[in-house]
Amino acid sequence: MKKLLIVGLATAILCSGPAIAQSASGGAVVGGAAGGMAGAAAGAVIFGPLGAAIGGFTGAVIGADAGVDDKTIEYVRVHPTDPVVIDTEPTVGYVVPDTITIQPIESDPAHGYFYTKDRVWIVDMSNRQVIYSPGVVVAAK
Repeated sequence: MKKLLIVGLATAILCSGPAIAQSASGGAVVGGAAGGMAGAAAGAVIFGPLGAAIGGFTGAVIGADAGVDDKTIEYVRVHPTDPVVIDTEPTVGYVVPDTITIQPIESDPAHGYFYTKDRVWIVDMSNRQVIYSPGVVVAAK
């Protein structure tokens, strides 16, 4: 019975996955491999190994909709910058003030990034609007 309940809940989460992603005009999205990892971690905490597999799949699907390439995520991960101080918590749609330097991404000129409050935020360079955050990002050694 417990397995049936877990499978039912996992299926419900999987089916509601696209509803988690929202447009850049008002909500968070998770991207690519980072989304898969975040989904897997959350699924594992809630549902164990089965949840990890389903959460990882759902996160990866949602990430594909974000439009942020996995190479971009990897670049910001291995090129951390000094964090900036912002009075508010950025979210998707936040317009980055001109006083904050947005770091360019070599392989992706359409996007830039900045770190604040232990997170990296990816920005659309055409309008300085936050489009995505893969969450807490630790630089590779």
